[in-house]
Amino acid sequence: MTLDKIYLVSDELTRSSIDRALRTIHLSSAKVLLVESAWKGHWNRWKFKIAAYPDYPERNNDKLKELVARAKDYGIPTVFWNKEDGVHFDRFIDSAKLFDHVFTVDETCIPRYKAVMGEDASVHTLMFAVQPKFHFFDGFNFKYHRANFVGSYSHHIHDERRIWQNGLFETATETGLGLTVFDRNSNRKSKNYRYPILPNMEIKKAVKYPKTGQIYKDYLVSLNVNTITDSPTMFSRRLVEILACAGIAITTPALSVEKLFKDYCHVVHNEEEMRELFNRLKYGPSQEDLERARAGAEYVAKYHTWEHRLAEIAKVIGFK
Repeated sequence: MTLDKIYLVSDELTRSSIDRALRTIHLSSAKVLLVESAWKGHWNRWKFKIAAYPDYPERNNDKLKELVARAKDYGIPTVFWNKEDGVHFDRFIDSAKLFDHVFTVDETCIPRYKAVMGEDASVHTLMFAVQPKFHFFDGFNFKYHRANFVGSYSHHIHDERRIWQNGLFETATETGLGLTVFDRNSNRKSKNYRYPILPNMEIKKAVKYPKTGQIYKDYLVSLNVNTITDSPTMFSRRLVEILACAGIAITTPALSVEKLFKDYCHVVHNEEEMRELFNRLKYGPSQEDLERARAGAEYVAKYHTWEHRLAEIAKVIGFK
């Protein structure tokens, strides 16, 4: 089943993905309170109110505590989903432990939650998913025989991720495939978030989340990097979105990719593999590439939509 009447606190990507018809703005009429590890929330209403900021005591989760207490007074099940595990486990554990049920994108974090909340705590895995209204397959029609990357770049954090990005970007441009980047942080002024400038690389401003699906359909190749590489369940949200659109995905390695998606994308382990693949793809996809991409879209639609994830939550909290 799919939950409805969800009182949702989340960042924009998740808010966009959970159908408006399933949400309610009235806590008293909600069937469940669902809060994710949001940095800002809708219209910045939850900025600095969920994550921990030890050096800034005025940034605290007091408002969240009040919301959870009200929900429990109404007899409404409370659910927390940490989409930032395991990198930001410590930033969100004090908020997570307020809830009846905790879900994490990273299965390996479950013992860490139980160490804090108790062995009997209701802690479960909830992987990233797609909203089929935005990310779906409707035939192959590549308009640009180039690679694209939708996301962020940083000079001061995620060093391993940046090394992989540099390798993909440099190789895509050097081989003549070319690259168009849609910079998720284009509105941030800090130089820490600026992409490198490379020949045959175009940098565009961020696009609205619902429009990202069209990018994966329009561009011949879609690049992906994974920040977490040792989790069986944590993968880049971008990867499953590319696959849902039957994009030709080229991704860096991760345990989750090996377990879930290796049959539907190209996994590159070094520059030599990148170069060989880009040199081939710049002349167009093979039939095998297209069949692999189509199978990926079918797989994601069958197992990795938000309808599936809400059904998983419903099962845990006892809804039928």
